Amino acid sequence: MSLKDEAKSVFERILGSEVAKQLDSFDDPEKYPRAFLDECLYFLEKFIGKEAAKKKLKPLYEKYKIKST
Repeated sequence: MSLKDEAKSVFERILGSEVAKQLDSFDDPEKYPRAFLDECLYFLEKFIGKEAAKKKLKPLYEKYKIKST
């Protein structure tokens, strides 16, 4: 499973597949994994708050060895 697929899975579980489709417009996770995850974090914060969003995406930052913001 790719970073994008895993991030979409997180969004689908929380907000549904329609919202998860928005991730397609974010930076290319293959070229810019940190920028992609940071965009995901910022977007998710709008729905569930900063701390909850960090908690949900922390496993992806760790798995892909990306320093979170």
